Amino acid sequence: MGLILRFLFGILSFIVALIAIGIGYSKLDNVYRQKIFASILNKVSDPNDSAMMDLRCNQLLQHSNVKGHVLEIGTGTGINFPCLHNNTNIKSYTGIEPNVNMHQYFYNLIKQWNIPYEIRLLSNSATDIVPDPLPEKILLEAHRILKPDRNFIFFEHVVANSKTKPFTYRFQKIIEPLWKIINDGCQFKPITNYFDAMKNVYSQVQYEHSVMPVPVFFIKDAIKGKLVK
Repeated sequence: MGLILRFLFGILSFIVALIAIGIGYSKLDNVYRQKIFASILNKVSDPNDSAMMDLRCNQLLQHSNVKGHVLEIGTGTGINFPCLHNNTNIKSYTGIEPNVNMHQYFYNLIKQWNIPYEIRLLSNSATDIVPDPLPEKILLEAHRILKPDRNFIFFEHVVANSKTKPFTYRFQKIIEPLWKIINDGCQFKPITNYFDAMKNVYSQVQYEHSVMPVPVFFIKDAIKGKLVK
């Protein structure tokens, strides 16, 4: 019983702290919030995290899957470049990251490698659709610009299954308004319906639910896969 009470007290304390942070964040201007978020993301994006990098490099971004002219939507701090820097199949790389405060971390990370292909980092994306992970309009636009037989590879954290993980699901829904403020628009979204709708657009639609190798229980649920034109 004591262990359960300590756990519940810990959860309650976390929610109270999140509320306090959220209220404080809401009083800041958007530019400053984005700067803080970029700094936090840089600290937690660890290229030495073997479990996460194995997922990125060996399950998602194998050299055989990533080739030609590459476009990455939401580059963040450049955490995928440990998987990409020595890929000789890549001809050029264009990254889109609306939060310009991420750009300095991106360039600081990639400067350690002598990357043989051209790299461009842009911020002029459709920022109004960034908070909604992989909305249908992005998937349709990706299909338009992809060459035949090329891949759209994705990995996103999503809302937990309300039937199999009711506690996590409810917890996500409770904190989501504050989570969105603190994390620059990030939400817990059920997005598999987008991929099912794409079965009439792409030649192949492959996705599966995944578990992020992270210590925080409410961001473990994810989805990964690829769409083939």
